[in-house]
Amino acid sequence: MTFDVIIRNGTVIDGSGGPGLSADVGITGGAIAAVDRLDDAGAGVTIEADGKVVAPGFIDLHAHSDVMLLADPQHAPKLLQGVTTEVLGQDGLSYAPLSPDNLQLYRRYLAGLNTSLDVGWDWSSVAEYRDRFDGNVAINTAYLIPHGAIRLEVVGMKDFPLVGDDLRRAQRLVERGMEEWGVGFSTGLAYYPQVYSDTQELIELCRPAADGVFAPHLRTIFRGEPFDPVQEAMDVSRGSGIGLHYTHFGPGWDISVIDRAKADGLDVTFDAYPYFSGSSTLMAFLPPWAQVGGPDEILERLADPELRRRMEGEVAGVRLANRIMSWGDMMISHAPSDLNNHLVGLTIPEATEARGFETCEEFVCRILLEENLEVGHRMPPPPDEVVEAGSEKYMKLLEREDYAVSSDSILAGDKPHPRAYGTFPKVLGPLRRRYGNSLEDLINRMTGFPASRFGFGDRGLIQPGKAADVVVFDPDVVTDTATYDDPKSHPEGIEYVLVNGRIAVENGNPTGAMAGRALP
Repeated sequence: MTFDVIIRNGTVIDGSGGPGLSADVGITGGAIAAVDRLDDAGAGVTIEADGKVVAPGFIDLHAHSDVMLLADPQHAPKLLQGVTTEVLGQDGLSYAPLSPDNLQLYRRYLAGLNTSLDVGWDWSSVAEYRDRFDGNVAINTAYLIPHGAIRLEVVGMKDFPLVGDDLRRAQRLVERGMEEWGVGFSTGLAYYPQVYSDTQELIELCRPAADGVFAPHLRTIFRGEPFDPVQEAMDVSRGSGIGLHYTHFGPGWDISVIDRAKADGLDVTFDAYPYFSGSSTLMAFLPPWAQVGGPDEILERLADPELRRRMEGEVAGVRLANRIMSWGDMMISHAPSDLNNHLVGLTIPEATEARGFETCEEFVCRILLEENLEVGHRMPPPPDEVVEAGSEKYMKLLEREDYAVSSDSILAGDKPHPRAYGTFPKVLGPLRRRYGNSLEDLINRMTGFPASRFGFGDRGLIQPGKAADVVVFDPDVVTDTATYDDPKSHPEGIEYVLVNGRIAVENGNPTGAMAGRALP
């Protein structure tokens, strides 16, 4: 018997959560053909894995690579972590379905998250967008239908919930997106225009996506009033019949009320990343009235001294509503112009002083105007005691069978959040060695469980007939090296990555293989 690839003498941890097995893995035609002792078999390529773990490729359920992956299809920051599949369309912040004019509008509006790099921008439907990735990038992708794009296409950046004909048109767009292989519906209820929606709108938009999952970014305030976002998500799930998947639901949230709902039969799962600070676009801190209409109107308001002063009086309140207590808890991660690029890596107060502005609020509004809204931010490293307490709680969450590892990675900028380069090796390496979680459990939370939850029937397991997405790593060496000061540092200990049977990483280096498929 001859295979395309044989991975010999490794410990196969197959993604099911079961114990590891000493075995060879034979791969033919992009699929796993055998998991056994294959001493007498030949192969076009042999990978020696003695002392190494052979696992399914890791599935990142929450990534913001929607444009960056097209601009850099090699995708080394994630591929070198062992990630072979990403779920895009997260937080309602993605680019299909959109007509040409609205696509260009959202390209500008979300530039602080994904930049405005020239990647063609020539799609309209979900199917056309998914086709841009299929066979053209290094990893597999799946797509959630994004709430922001749906609202933008139906009513633009307008402040009212969808009802009547508007709602029915939006439902038809969601339905078509699901027919074109969307895996569910996402929303970012702290972002625009999604923030303008009420709970009933969410229920109605989730109905045509009920065969998939609902992945919400929660909001803690609605129309100026405190709000229970955990309960709202459960109400949407119950009202529409869709399964609920809480995204980036880390140790800071109370899970007890959800567990009671699960005991009563509600279909709920989770993902979270192993860091205790966030990252986003600075646009999110402008007040709701300032966002109406889209980029041109926002820039006109920012250029009007009177309206800009009004915004300056409100942005701190928006920051507090997003649970960021001070401007010192934010730093610039992306600002492309020569005027402001030197501020990348500075906190908002430091950047304010460097530019000579009197207040942080004035600086925030002015830099957004100067950069045509293309500004990203992230939080600086939290105190050691926060990291220690949060890490212990996070690894405890991963003992649950309903939790997946995710990165929430944003790749734009010179100083991105280190989670974009370090999430999966951080969990498999230093955190596992410190807190004692089993490799079998952690690999399941990165592979078999997320594949099952999102309907990737041929992924997530090392079993005959499954797609040959495979990672070979040294469990004693694997570690993240990305830090807040040096966030673009690749991990160590991940030696081989195969995507659909093709070697995408060899001896720790990308090969240039573009074998990623659009799933499912």
